[in-house]
Amino acid sequence: MLSRSVFWLLVVVFLQTKLAAACWAVMDQSQSSVLAPIDINLTKEKPQPSASPERTLSLRACFEKAYESNAQVIAARYNLPIAKAAIQIAGAIPNPQFSLLYGFGPAFKTILAGNPQQFGWQEQILTAGKRSKRLNLARANYRLAAIQLAATQFSVHNQVRRAYAQLAAAEAYDDLVEAQRKVALELASTAEKRYQAGKTSKSELLQAQLGVLQFDTQRNQAQLRLQQATAGLSALIGEVPARVEVIDVDDNGIFKLSAEHTDLVPAPERKLPLLEQLFPVAYKERSDLLADIQQKFSDRQALSLARSQRIPNVNIDTGFQFTTFTPVQPFRLFPGLVPNSPGCYLDISAELPIFYHYQGETTQAKETWLQDFDQIDQFKWKMTTDIVTSYESVAVARANIGKFQKDVLPVAVQVAKLARRRYEMGKGDLASAILAKQQYQQMLSNYFDAVVAYQNAWADLEQAMGVPLQL
Repeated sequence: MLSRSVFWLLVVVFLQTKLAAACWAVMDQSQSSVLAPIDINLTKEKPQPSASPERTLSLRACFEKAYESNAQVIAARYNLPIAKAAIQIAGAIPNPQFSLLYGFGPAFKTILAGNPQQFGWQEQILTAGKRSKRLNLARANYRLAAIQLAATQFSVHNQVRRAYAQLAAAEAYDDLVEAQRKVALELASTAEKRYQAGKTSKSELLQAQLGVLQFDTQRNQAQLRLQQATAGLSALIGEVPARVEVIDVDDNGIFKLSAEHTDLVPAPERKLPLLEQLFPVAYKERSDLLADIQQKFSDRQALSLARSQRIPNVNIDTGFQFTTFTPVQPFRLFPGLVPNSPGCYLDISAELPIFYHYQGETTQAKETWLQDFDQIDQFKWKMTTDIVTSYESVAVARANIGKFQKDVLPVAVQVAKLARRRYEMGKGDLASAILAKQQYQQMLSNYFDAVVAYQNAWADLEQAMGVPLQL
């Protein structure tokens, strides 16, 4: 019994030893596959992106194309001939109406004296200056349509500016991703050289290579951002291509830290005008405010026309009357008994305003006109608020850009260079170099956000002013 127990004990120990050896072999194999360096071509050039720019458009060219081909502008432009036709309609004099009553048969020819035959004209006479009041209203509406067209054009102008700025930001972001990927490639190349020389571990090499791989997804996101921004701008300038043809902007200098001039926004170091100087310009130039004022004038003309409806128009009917009676026996013996008696007639008619004096139309027009005063005051209040808030946003964004350009980014660049240099010389570790690089990349991303905020704030200020701003 004892020998049998010892035998089975030896068998169990043998199997455990074999199992442990197999486990260690699997772990060694998996560890070697994990720690094996990833095949990355460090000398690989930048591949041609799927959304590479195919043409270049300036901001001014985009404005011109939008004024000519934008759907909103085209639709608003039709209002001018429509309003002009309304002037012609309002000035029309009512046409006279011709009437003829001529009968056949015994009722008109054989009975005594016959029924009368007649022809004549009817005309409506407008009273209380209704025609001139209609003309005044139509002309006021025409001026309103012209102002509304200008307001639509400026709204599209502002939308194009924003879309162009978004495209410039997308293009600059794409360049940033490629530049940072190049830095990561150089850092990975240094790590590989150190690994080949036996000065670093596989895990450190993998960490450096991972820093390169993360930019692949960022590159795809940058390309998507380029395509979306291009599609938005293309729609605004009246282009709807079958495929997205990426537009290259010729003005994204503010993202390059050293732009002396840009059409998108003025250089951050240029002095802003005083806030008090902007209000008179906005009151004078903002198209939608002028449209509200013109709408008030049009509603006043409508009130005048509504009041004139209380005086009725006059309808005049005049003509000639005669008979076609043919005398028969015994009237032929005495033709003088039934003579033909032609004559003219005049009929004047008018509505009697006894039960209704057009009070509803007059009250409606008056209340609409009074409502315009409150709407204009409310619009001015909102416009003033928008100018103040957007002006402050511009000032803060410009200050942030200046801080980034003069202090934050130079220090971040210096820190990243020193950390990388220390790693290349073997005096620092890879983690510190990667951290410094990531900090610099984050500072650049924050700077881009500040630039985009500046562009949006500038577009908000232009929208609040209602006129393109040139500094």
